[in-house]
Parts: sequence; structure tokens; C-alpha cells
Amino acid sequence: MSAFGQINFLNSVIVDLQRKNEELKIKLKKLALSEFNGNDEREKKSTPRLFCDICDCFDLHDTEDCPTQAQSPDSVPHTTYHGNPAEERPYCDICEAFGHATQSCNDDQTF
Repeated sequence: MSAFGQINFLNSVIVDLQRKNEELKIKLKKLALSEFNGNDEREKKSTPRLFCDICDCFDLHDTEDCPTQAQSPDSVPHTTYHGNPAEERPYCDICEAFGHATQSCNDDQTF
């Protein structure tokens, strides 16, 4: 290959590299502008999925909105006792309820 042919080849390589360099500069400017404007497509975050810690399931509801958290109508209501906390209340080990002592339980069921 002659010196003239080598020069032409190297010039074509230089021109090609300069063209690629200009394209990369344009891409860099676009990325910098989109990040500056808050339109960064690369880091677009989706909303987090709902997860319930009680039901251990995704996408149905959040833990705070869990239907099992709400007290069901057939469950035992919360206490309405507003007596003296220092006073000992009678408790029945058979019925597992307050209101009468185990000795005076009328429950005839055996377990």
C-alpha cells in the first residue's frame, strides 16, 4: 500500500471517529437535559405493589386496609368493664371468661 493510500485510509478512520464522537456528544446532551428536567426515562419508578403482612399476599390490599383486621360481628366484643383496676375480678378457667369464679361455674361440659 502506498503512502497516499495509507493517508486516505487514516483520514477516513479519523472522519468516521469524529462523526461517532459528535453523535455521542448529542446523546450526552439529550441525557443531561432530560435528567435536568426530571424526565429521566431510565430511572422512571413505578408505584410499589400492595402487600398485606397479615394475609401474606400481593396486590389485593395493603396491611392497613386488611379486612381481617376489622373486628368481625360474631367475635367477642371488647371489654366494657370500667371498674377499679386494683380490684380483683372473678375469672373462670373453664369458660375462660370474667364474671364468675371457677368454683361457681355451672358449665357441665367436660373437655
